[in-house]
Amino acid sequence: MEIRQEIQLKQIQKLIMTPQLQQAIKMLQLSNIELNEKIEEELMDNPALEMDEKNSDYETNLDKDLILKKLSSEEKDTAYEDGLYDEYFFSDRSFTRSDRNIGEDKKREFIEGAISREETLHEYLLWQLRLVKIPHEDFNIGEILLSYIDSKGYLPVPLNVISDELNIPLEKLEELLVIIHSLDPPGVGARDIKECLLLQLKYRGSYPLAEKIINEYLNEIKLKKYDKIAKKLKVSVNMVKEAFNILSKLEPYPGRQFYSNEVKYIIPEVSVEERDGKLEVIPNNYSIPKLKVNSYFEKLLRKNSGDKRIKNFALDKIQRAKSFIHSIEQRESTLVRVMKKILDEQKGFFEKGPKYLKPLTLKDVSVHLDLHESTISRITSSKYVQTSFGVFQLKFFFSNPIPSKGDRDYSSTSIKEMLKDIIQSEGTTKHLSDQKIANLFAKRGIEIARRTVAKYRKGLKILPSNLRG
Repeated sequence: MEIRQEIQLKQIQKLIMTPQLQQAIKMLQLSNIELNEKIEEELMDNPALEMDEKNSDYETNLDKDLILKKLSSEEKDTAYEDGLYDEYFFSDRSFTRSDRNIGEDKKREFIEGAISREETLHEYLLWQLRLVKIPHEDFNIGEILLSYIDSKGYLPVPLNVISDELNIPLEKLEELLVIIHSLDPPGVGARDIKECLLLQLKYRGSYPLAEKIINEYLNEIKLKKYDKIAKKLKVSVNMVKEAFNILSKLEPYPGRQFYSNEVKYIIPEVSVEERDGKLEVIPNNYSIPKLKVNSYFEKLLRKNSGDKRIKNFALDKIQRAKSFIHSIEQRESTLVRVMKKILDEQKGFFEKGPKYLKPLTLKDVSVHLDLHESTISRITSSKYVQTSFGVFQLKFFFSNPIPSKGDRDYSSTSIKEMLKDIIQSEGTTKHLSDQKIANLFAKRGIEIARRTVAKYRKGLKILPSNLRG
């Protein structure tokens, strides 16, 4: 057999993750408030970026020390020696720019117009579960499991109890719990402290010694008995201390980050309004300052085209400013496109209310707009829309279909609205059990299990039939 070496040319399309692309991706998922914070940071960090004077009443002289901080120490020394900064700061034309901070009055207006809202651990987990590609029935069971997770992030009820209570196979519950264990925050859904720490350790990587300490010496961890553990495991004390250092970074209560009583403010990124008898998507960008490239930097670039150091410095800052502005514009454009598609698909909701919400998946929108599913996920994360029925998170409009025998599939939200109507109209003496409600849905051609009725009823904070007065 003859062995030959050949050179072949292949054309391959490959996405290069440039800093500009990374920035654009990160900007997609920012809320308006987070975007304002990011803009303030960038204004402080890049002297070539400024607020558009037509949209800002705040101006101040450029601080020389501010620019000095932007160059490396080596560039500074050379610049001083050659008088670069005399040219840079003391040209014939006075150099003014917009204030780096949004004025306190504007901030106050911004916050007063916002809505107080905190995302719960359950909401965060449910949003992630919706992104997992599993059958609809599995999603329902997963949602049931999430309802048992407490505020600390633990699953305190044994799976066999849930299995008996809701008549769900134990194997199926165990299968779904594995998926929940893969969600953020790491360690969520654990049944005890040992499982919680082991899940987090697995998420961080491979640490055999730390894992062994958790499994065999959990009670000694708080006491920090390094010598005793080292002796029993036949390893050095330093190795044990290194393992303890890793363990100290684990979180015993995965839900702790959702404990905060601090009020977080949100403001809708978009509105859906009726104009001339037609529903339209309106971006709420009044709270976001308009930006532009500082004209002095562009003149500096042209004037000093022969000085490589000045040219490189100015060019770098200008390109960075343009890229930042483009990322903001791209974020708004993508947001409006996605919201228009949501409006198109959910017109019944925007005209008549939550009862008319249809099933809609991220994939449905991504295919229509020719965008990646992850892009839809990012742009709908932490974003809100103002409607005539209230303010809703964009992810509220996405849900898997609940099958029916008719031509129409239903979303879980529309089913919950029907459930409320059924219970409100049942009278004061004869209350319907969950099974009877499921039977009523079946008569309407909607196949929904008794346990799903119980789950939805519980989520709506409606008592069981024997406790409804």
